[in-house]
Parts: sequence; C-alpha cells; structure tokens
Amino acid sequence: MKKIIFTLLLSLVLVLAGCANVTNTVKVDKKGEAMISFDIDISSVAGIFASSYSDQMEAKLKEAGFTVDKKSNTSYHIEKKLAKTETTKSDMKPEDFGVKITNTKSFFTQKIKVDANIDIEKIWKKEVADVPFPKEILSQIDYTFILDLPVSSIGDNNAKSVDGGKLTWDVPLDQKSEMYFEVTVPNVKNIAIVGGILLVAIIGLLIYLIRKHRKKKRLQ
Repeated sequence: MKKIIFTLLLSLVLVLAGCANVTNTVKVDKKGEAMISFDIDISSVAGIFASSYSDQMEAKLKEAGFTVDKKSNTSYHIEKKLAKTETTKSDMKPEDFGVKITNTKSFFTQKIKVDANIDIEKIWKKEVADVPFPKEILSQIDYTFILDLPVSSIGDNNAKSVDGGKLTWDVPLDQKSEMYFEVTVPNVKNIAIVGGILLVAIIGLLIYLIRKHRKKKRLQ
C-alpha cells in the first residue's frame, strides 16, 4: 500500500507541468474501516502533457484496487476502501512518516494524540532515491489533507478548520510541516460494566422498596 501511494505521487509529479490542486481525504467509519481518496485538478497545460500517461496510470491504480473517475484530462477522482484488516496490518507504519501516536487511558475514556512531523523530502529520498526531489514542482501544488473521524470530541489541534470530526490541513509539499490533534473516545467496556452495576443496584433498590411497601400494607 505504501509503495502504491508513492507511485501515485511520483506519477503526479511527472505530469504536473503547472499548478495543481490535490485534496486527499481519509474518512474513517465506526468499524475501523477507511476510505482514502484523491481529488486532483491540474492546469490545462499539464492536462495536455498528462493525457498520454493517464491510461498507464489508471491501469496501475486499478490493479492496486483503486477506482479512477477521469472527469476530464485535468480532473480526476481516485479512491479505495480499506477494510479493518488492511488498516491494522498495513505496511504503512506511522513512525516511518514521522508520526507519533500517544494513547492515554482513564477508566471511562482514552485520549489519543497524534503528532506528525512531515518531511516530504526525507520520505521522497527514502522511497524514490534515484529521482531528484522536485521541490520546484511540488511548490506549485496546493495540497489539502482532510481527516474525517467518526467522533466529534476533537481536542487540541492545529488544523485549518474543524467541523465535527472532520479536520482540514493545508500541507506544503516543498517544506517540512507539523500536524497534530487530540481526540477523546469512550472506554465502552468500562462504561458497560459500570452501567451494568448501576442497573443491578437500581433493580435491587426497587425490589427492596416493593417488598417494604407490601410488608407495610400487610401490617396495616
């Protein structure tokens, strides 16, 4: 999966002769599955150059499980759904990309903090070592990253905007950048345990009160 993402990035760089807008969205559902997508709009000049490569790129992406919607020579929508098994067993290790994940648990909740120090040049040299880092081209790409989570309890973050569980960042590809956010999720197991205890206690109290009431009536 990791190689496919960088193959896609390399293909884009080769065809982007002008300005471009790329929106990368990762939408995570409550099952732990995710939909990853790229909405790509390139300049008309780049589109003329890209048209001769589009069939090859589309074939490689489809082979890797992506669906490609070619709206025009200058506009593409690319997406792939990742099952829970793929997200947990993926070869994309967070630390390989400068991402640190901290999980702080309490009895009722757990706070997850994600801190990413993104160094595209370092990643590029590691994944595409034999190709010079195209800083001049990447500087012309407006790259937006959207993380759409199934919870809205977003804490401290440096996103450009937050709408419920959706966080949006503008990411400069030609320089280092930092992205971080915190999210608090309930500890469902412990909440269920406490809820069960409370339910038993309430039922016990009701039984006690009913018996006491009946006993009182018999004595009258």
